[in-house]
Amino acid sequence: MLGHPKAKSYKLPLLRFFQENKTEVFEINCDGNTFEMFESMRVYIERSGRSYNYLPSVRVLNVKREEELVKEEKNSKAEKADAEAGAKSKSEA
Repeated sequence: MLGHPKAKSYKLPLLRFFQENKTEVFEINCDGNTFEMFESMRVYIERSGRSYNYLPSVRVLNVKREEELVKEEKNSKAEKADAEAGAKSKSEA
């Protein structure tokens, strides 16, 4: 064990280091939902503005998200219609 035997034992020494040096610390609970976790980190990192880094713009990301939602909705409706048609044909047989 390093240090004096009667010294305080910190559970999170790295966190303590940043707090003592007046650096903002981002804390997040990891509940297993990686999408939410990464989205929270992205929002924290981009809180002062989004860096360019040759990434798609927010507008482009929103358009892609909208397209995916429309596609997902169409697939859901098609699956529901197929299920209803299958149930109808079963009941007629």
